[in-house]
Amino acid sequence: MSRKKHDGDTPTPRERFADAVGVSKEILLDTVLISCIGSREVTLENYKSILAYSDTAIRIQAKPRAVEIAGKRLELRCITKEMLYITGRIDRIGFLD
Repeated sequence: MSRKKHDGDTPTPRERFADAVGVSKEILLDTVLISCIGSREVTLENYKSILAYSDTAIRIQAKPRAVEIAGKRLELRCITKEMLYITGRIDRIGFLD
């Protein structure tokens, strides 16, 4: 059986399954969950590691790609095995290839 390449716009079978049974997608898909409160706070759950850290940019290894938080006066306020809590002035959140 051949597998279709996921184009990013069409939900995968795993995403449809998560929706159907009400399971948290980030856990089922083993991917990062990013939550923002305005432009002052960001929480990343289910991350892998911190790649780089400065007061203007934080790069985090996540699945499926790395994430970069850019801004000013960025601080890692809380770090646990499952979650990062970042504060400061968040200007941009992006995925890196």
